[in-house]
Amino acid sequence: MIKICIISYQRPTDVYALDNISPELQKKYFWLCVRDEEVDEYKKTYPHCNYLNLGTDFGPRGVVETRQRVNEMMSGKILVLDDDITLHKTKINIRPYKDEPFHYMTYDTPTTNDILEELLEDLDVWMDETPHGSFCHHSFPRDARKHYPYATNKVALLAVWFNLDVIDTNEISYRHGPEFIEDVYMSCRFFELGYNIRNVFKYCIKNKRGGSQNGGCNVHPNRGKAHSESASWLASNYPQWCNLKRSKVYSEATGMEVNTVNCRLVKKQTAPLF
Repeated sequence: MIKICIISYQRPTDVYALDNISPELQKKYFWLCVRDEEVDEYKKTYPHCNYLNLGTDFGPRGVVETRQRVNEMMSGKILVLDDDITLHKTKINIRPYKDEPFHYMTYDTPTTNDILEELLEDLDVWMDETPHGSFCHHSFPRDARKHYPYATNKVALLAVWFNLDVIDTNEISYRHGPEFIEDVYMSCRFFELGYNIRNVFKYCIKNKRGGSQNGGCNVHPNRGKAHSESASWLASNYPQWCNLKRSKVYSEATGMEVNTVNCRLVKKQTAPLF
């Protein structure tokens, strides 16, 4: 059975990913993955979830260490969610665009009960076919005819899965990558080892809207500088797939110029010998 692992830090009363999830489904599928000193506080608000105690001593690379410990301590098939997103089923609306029909993918109602069971049945099959992938975020229009129900070799972000039965977490480890942009690093690492990566569009994720949360595994005293350094690391180690670009979101949030990467996973074309 697939375990849904929610990584959380300093948000013991505000795990958005559990909104609309019944106590029965929380008990059956969901694991809150939190640090030792916070377990009791989370249990007061979310008594129905299972808990993975991640321990202590996370050092300066908190998000990397958090994600790696989940992979090392769990087994089998897992879906790892940030605590500030929700799962949804995708709805397709056909509307004209430049005088042609465009199959817009939009958010349907939040994923609960029977929709969650359907999602996990599909995901179980996809995990057998590829050990790493993600759910899409509909942040800009895409035509469903080109992506639905999924697309291959797109970077895996925010809601990622691992089939831990078929990978070596020492060989494929978050600790080997940069301090941030760790999800792009993991995509590059899998792709480098010859795996295809699946990005699911039949289901999707949505970020929390309205205000900002305190806490989170990305808490850092100088996030902007560390993020830019991580982007440079990726561009240096994977120049065939990663290019530096300015991050509008982090630049505005931190008041300094911050870089991220544009990552496009493309297999090398080999010329015929004859």
